[in-house]
Amino acid sequence: MDMWARIQTSVVLALAALVPGCVTLDRNQCLQADWYAVGLEDGARGRPVEHLGDHRRACAEHGVTPQTERYLAGRNEGLKSFCTYERGLAVGRSGQSYSAVCPEGLTERFYTGYQRGREIHDLRRRLDTVQEQIRKSKAALIAGIPNPKARAAEAERLEDLSREAEQLESRIAALEGR
Repeated sequence: MDMWARIQTSVVLALAALVPGCVTLDRNQCLQADWYAVGLEDGARGRPVEHLGDHRRACAEHGVTPQTERYLAGRNEGLKSFCTYERGLAVGRSGQSYSAVCPEGLTERFYTGYQRGREIHDLRRRLDTVQEQIRKSKAALIAGIPNPKARAAEAERLEDLSREAEQLESRIAALEGR
């Protein structure tokens, strides 16, 4: 196998390892599973109930059927540690989508944090874009724009972008301070 083929194979294997739900449990884990603990971990990670199907498929290869009731009891308990305002804030800040896994009674807390975190995430992305535009605008002005009208327009654009960046920074700080 040539070097390029080995690199391609390595990349495919690495990507396959990252795909969620492919192989959730190995043979020993299936044979020795404490299904309550597996559910507890999945709930604490905010995994949807459909993840049990991934476990079922992985363990079927080894002749093991998950104990659904124990798994669900553990998952419901694990969701209590996942479905918090703080976790919602972290999930939103990271830009992850809302998976609607929280049970009634815990959804509002999680979602309130998620909305704030998502707003911070979106504002930070916009700020990154604006800062990149500022960098390009400054570079263009430093390089010199021969046309006086175009130079004045770029200077005005730079001022507008700088104001927007300040406003975004203030909004982010206000949201993070609450």
